[in-house]
Order: sequence, then structure tokens, then C-alpha cells
Amino acid sequence: MERWSPPVELSRQEQSLMKRLTRVRALFGFLRLHRHELFDETFQEQLEGMYRTTGAGEPPHPPALMCMVTLLQSYVGASDAEAVELSVVDLRWQMVLGCLGAATPPFSQGALQAFRERMVAHEMDRVLLERTVALVRSGAMTEGERRAVSKALRVAIDSRPLAGAGRVEDTINLLGHAARSIVGVVSKIMDRPPEEICRKARIPLLLAPSIKAGLDLDWSDPKQKVLAIQMLERQVSSLQQWVDRHLDDVVEQPLSPYLDAITQVRDQDLETAEDGTVRIRQGVAPDRRVSIEDAEMRHGRKSRSKRFDGYKEHIARDLDLPVIVACAVTPANRPEEEGAVPIAKDIQHQRLRLAELHIDRAYVNSPVVGDVIRAKGKVFSKPWGQRARSPDLFSKRDFNIDLRTKTITCPAGQVEAFEPGDTVEFDPEECGACPLRTKCTQAASGRGRTVSIAEDEALQSKFRELQQTAPGRAVLRQRTAVEHALAHIAARKGHSARYMGARRNLCDLRRAAAIQNLEAAHRLVQEAA
Repeated sequence: MERWSPPVELSRQEQSLMKRLTRVRALFGFLRLHRHELFDETFQEQLEGMYRTTGAGEPPHPPALMCMVTLLQSYVGASDAEAVELSVVDLRWQMVLGCLGAATPPFSQGALQAFRERMVAHEMDRVLLERTVALVRSGAMTEGERRAVSKALRVAIDSRPLAGAGRVEDTINLLGHAARSIVGVVSKIMDRPPEEICRKARIPLLLAPSIKAGLDLDWSDPKQKVLAIQMLERQVSSLQQWVDRHLDDVVEQPLSPYLDAITQVRDQDLETAEDGTVRIRQGVAPDRRVSIEDAEMRHGRKSRSKRFDGYKEHIARDLDLPVIVACAVTPANRPEEEGAVPIAKDIQHQRLRLAELHIDRAYVNSPVVGDVIRAKGKVFSKPWGQRARSPDLFSKRDFNIDLRTKTITCPAGQVEAFEPGDTVEFDPEECGACPLRTKCTQAASGRGRTVSIAEDEALQSKFRELQQTAPGRAVLRQRTAVEHALAHIAARKGHSARYMGARRNLCDLRRAAAIQNLEAAHRLVQEAA
């Protein structure tokens, strides 16, 4: 396999180009000067390990070259087709790729897509990010300055919403979309026009421009809506039965994603009434599928007022060096705490130890928090609020919670025992005769005031103590570094996903994080100069 070995010394033309790369797109110049350090022999061997060594087929493009292309693509936000063109028409691309003056592209669009799939399959996007982390942490990118950085890591973790690339549809359009995709695949397999397949499979609704146009009903009439669902479900079932009769298992393989999608949508959105008719299920399934093209997209909320469809991007930012050390992508409906687990694994893979964890409250229930505390590390977060239901009532902060004796004392002096996770109810008789009752609870007669004790009440108590002092609030403000890093990620990648599926979007996030790390390394070089 050919290895990428571009020259280290600058040519006269490159020296001229470098003079122009000082303010605008300066990372091109940095990558040209340090490409041999980023893609050293060890890293190139790792990249080459993604390929078979049988000698069969066309020899691949040098893997390090293709990896550099993916970095440049992320840096300028280019599509695969545009990246191919830029390698010919943009001198900056040609300089970094070592092909100045080339009249033909050094790679093809298909080769770039195939290389990216290999990176995903072999976790090389994680290795690329780790490579940039190691370079920044060791100071290897600076000239003459070698910083000894401890393996103990102080990181902040946060997330941002990412709109999915798949089209979000309602139940009728989900079923129709899947059915239309099945007909399209069958049409290619059998070399027959789609119209013929629709007629044979008894699904004439697909002959219309859209499913709802084919149904042609008064959608404001609930009864007609029910009839629409029954008609569509009946015809989709007819299509499935026709496929089972006329296609064998081998040929049916390309249809599996769409057949599975129909089954999933039917299970989550439809139900059979007592009279045997099919209708829309009341309520929303916990893990409801929202798109046919992207099976992993989900409905999610970043806050009560902010809803989105897609994924959540999580990053961990070093608080001592300007570097993103790990990333994760989860479906939008999953809680933030799940994003911390793969991040912690990636950090551990780099042989780093979490000494301090600065997080948003949504991550507090993650098992990573317990792991850090058990390892004698520190966790910092804002505490959950203790507001009363009404501003005229006592709040939780007016009760004395003694974690050592596991007792809680109300403002009137009544004492109750508790265990973490309990909801304490004070004695109804004492509460009923208490002179402070009107200031304490609006519960019905015969009921006492209740106070919920969190499972992590001791940890929340530490967070509250921290928030009450100026030095403590200064510590909590350190988390803004990861918020700024997320803002840079959003500016670079936009707010919509480029790819389908969580894993491919994780690759895209890691590339963007690697670019930010390289820009940080560039700044270190400039500061040291």
C-alpha cells in the first residue's frame, strides 16, 4: 500500500502561499507545516490497518491523504463532490494535500465516502480526535516548549441539540413513505415499472402524488380519518403479503429496513379496537420512530419550551487546556446522563483520569458521577431548585435536613426520619393543629406537609453550599468553557445533521472537534513564537 509522504520543506510557490495564510483560513498553513507530525509513521500504520492486505482489487489511495481530506472537508464545510473539485481549483487544498499543480483530483467522491465508512467501522475517527488531544496536551505542536501535563483531567461536559437529516412525518406518511420505498426497490429488482408493482400488490394509493392526496378525504372529519388509517393499513399489509409471496429471502434483504419500519410504526402508532378495526393509538410510544430515512432520530426537548427532532451532541472540554477530549451523540429523547458514559470510556481509553467533573444538572444522575466520587475526584454542578409551590409557602430550604442522623425538622419543630429517595410526610394530626400550617402547606384536611428527599441529597447539599459563596460560584462558572466550545461547534457544523444515524454523526462531531483542537494548537504555536 502506498504511503503518503509529502515533502516537509516548503517550495517557493508554497512559501508565497504561506504569506497569504495569516488571517483568513490560517489553519491551511498550519496543516501544511505540521502534517508530517500529525500523520507520523505510527498514525499512518493505524490508518493502513483498516484495509485488507490480500492485494485484490484496486490499490487504495494513501489513507493518511484521505484522512487529511476529511479534515479539510470539515474545516470548510464542503460536501464530498465539492471536496473533489476544491482539490483541483483551490491552491490551499493542493498545498496541504501535496499536489500543487495537479490537473486531476487526487481522489474520487466514491473513494472519500468509502474511506469515511472505514473510519467509522474501525473507530479511526476516535483515534484522530485522540491524536489531536495528545498533540495539544503534550505541546508537541509548539516550538521549543514541552509542557508536562498531568494525567488527572479537569473536564466540563455539556450538550446541544442537533436536528436530524431525516424527514419527520406523521403515522400516515411514515407508512406511506416505507411502502413507496419498498415499491421502488422491488421495481429495480424485478425490472418492472413501479405502477405495475402497485397494481399487482393492490396498493393503488401509491399511484397518487402523495398518500393523503390518494386518500382524498375531509381531514377535519374524525370518522374519515379512521377510515383513512384502515384503508392505508389494509393496502400496506397487501404489499407485505405480495412481497412475501413473490420474493425469496435473499432478494428480500434490501427491503428489510423498510419492512421492519412498517412493523415498528404499526406497533407504536396503531392499535386494534374491540370491533377489529385499526385506529391511531392514544398517547405517544416511549421510543417513537419519527423518520423512515433515519431510524435513530427521535423527538426531544432541550427545555420545556424548546423541542427538536434528531440527536444530542455531547462534548467534554479540558478546563486546563483549550482542547475537546471526547464526544458522544445520543438520540434526542435520551436523557443527558447517558451521554457521559461513552465520553468517560473515551477518556479512559486515552489513559487519562477524571479528577474534576463540571456538569449541568441533567448529568448528575449519570453513573460517571459516582465513579468520579469513588475515585476521590470532585464533581461540580448547580443544585436543583428548592422553590415552594406557592411564594407564600415554606420551601424545602426552610426545613432542617440532617444527613448524619437522617432526620428532617420542619419550621415548627416537628421531626421525621427519612432515607435517601423518600418522600417524607409529616404527622397529619400535628400539621392540622400547627399555627404555621397556612404558611406551610395547602394539603387537604387530614394530610400533612410532604418533602421529597433526593437519592443524592448529600451531593445536592454540597452543591448548594458551593453556590452560596463567591469562591464557589467562581468554580461553577468554569463550566462556561464547554459552552463556548459548543458554540464554536455549532458555528462550524450548523444546527442540522449532515448524515443519517447516530454513529455517522458522531464521526462528523469528532472531526469538527479535531479541527478545533488543531486550531488551539495553532494558537499555542503563535503564542510561543
